[in-house]
Amino acid sequence: MKDKERVPVGVGYIRVSQERSVKNGYGLQAQGVAVEEYAAFRGIRLFHVYKESQSGYDRERPELDKMLGHATEGKFNVVIFPSIDRVARSVKDVIEIETHLRKHNIDIIFVREGIDTSTPVGELFRNVMASIAQFEGRLIYDRLSKGKHRKALEGGYTGGWLPYGYREEGGRVIVVKGEARVIEQIFQWRSKGWSLQWICDKLNKGKVPTKRNGAWHVSTIQGMLGNRFYTGRVEVEGEFIRAQHDAIISDLLFEKCQEI
Repeated sequence: MKDKERVPVGVGYIRVSQERSVKNGYGLQAQGVAVEEYAAFRGIRLFHVYKESQSGYDRERPELDKMLGHATEGKFNVVIFPSIDRVARSVKDVIEIETHLRKHNIDIIFVREGIDTSTPVGELFRNVMASIAQFEGRLIYDRLSKGKHRKALEGGYTGGWLPYGYREEGGRVIVVKGEARVIEQIFQWRSKGWSLQWICDKLNKGKVPTKRNGAWHVSTIQGMLGNRFYTGRVEVEGEFIRAQHDAIISDLLFEKCQEI
């Protein structure tokens, strides 16, 4: 497949991105159609389409890893992406992926931008568009982070797992009274010097229900004692800010337990 007259055999790579899909309807189905139509237009025999269903900013992309691994086997010589932001969020990542594919004599095509990296102009344009995609991604992340920060200050539920003692209701975080009493007791016991194992055994012997009605474990108790959420704060961008959900324990009691 090193011959320039080789028959173009290609694969596609499509990936869902929740933020962008909502904005422009460019979901998996639309991306797949774009890849197939382009392959047909260019006379590229489409060997396979790798479909990444993981959304958000998770860096784990098993289908991309699979495609890069298969690139070494010589089964295809072209990779078709619906757009450059389906590849990666940073210029560095895009270039590393493109370098790996070119090492195995595989060209890259970005359908939306009309880029063919087998040409000098396409290679230059690839770098420019990757920079734009990275910048836009950072703007989106910054906007989402600020929105989460504001929502937390207003007492809104910012998503994710809620600790024992709280539940979500109508978009707000509220205290579960029975569980809150257990939390208070745990912190009181710890502040008086009782060990984590002693507290764990005490709860299990008293048949105090956990969040999932299982047994209490030392690791669970330890996690609770180090969770500032119980003081009425949430962590946003590495900073603990005062939120509007009710605190179950005081800052003083929390700090005393940390010292122990």
